[in-house]
Amino acid sequence: MTVAVAFLQPGWADWEAGAVLALLREHLKVQIEIATPTGDPETSIGGVLAAADYRFDDPVLSDADVFILIGSDAWSEGENPAISALIRQAFADGKPVAGICAGTTALARAGLFDGRKHTSNGKDWLEGVVPGYAGADHYVDTPRAVTDGKLVSASGLAPVTFAAAVARLVAPEAEEMIAGYEAMFAREFSAT
Repeated sequence: MTVAVAFLQPGWADWEAGAVLALLREHLKVQIEIATPTGDPETSIGGVLAAADYRFDDPVLSDADVFILIGSDAWSEGENPAISALIRQAFADGKPVAGICAGTTALARAGLFDGRKHTSNGKDWLEGVVPGYAGADHYVDTPRAVTDGKLVSASGLAPVTFAAAVARLVAPEAEEMIAGYEAMFAREFSAT
C-alpha cells in the first residue's frame, strides 16, 4: 500500500489539506499518515484538531512513499533541518515531494527548486521568505500547481490542481478519474 505523509504545522490550512488527502485516501486508497513538529495534535486555521502519527524528526518517516507539506504561516518562520534532510533524501530517492502555499518555503530551503520549475504564493513573496533561494529563475507565475519530475508546488489558492498533480504522480494510470475530479471542481468557476 502506498503511504503518504502530510506535514502539518500549527495553523495548517484546512482547504489545502482537504483536497489532496481526501483524493488520495478515498479514490486512490493511499494510506495517510500525519506528522507534526512535536508529534502532538495541531489545530488548523479553521479550528480542526488533527491527531499526529509522528513528529517531524521521526526516522520512520523516510519509509513513506509520498511527502506533502501543507501550508501554514509557521513554515515561514525558518528552516526545520529534519524536514530539509528528509525531503532532500526522499526526492533523491525518486519519491514525490509536494508543497503548497507556505509549505513551498521548506522546498526552497531544502534546495529542491534548484534547476526545477516551481510556483508558490508569488515570486516576490517566496524570495522575501527565503532570500536568495536556489532556482528562483525557474519560478512559474501561474494560478495552477506546477509539476517538475516528482516535485509539485502550488500557491495556497490552488488546492484542487495541487491534489490532482500529486495524484498523477501516485497513480498515473488513474488519469481519467483525476481529470474528472479537476473538471468537477472547475464547474464552480465556469458557471455564469
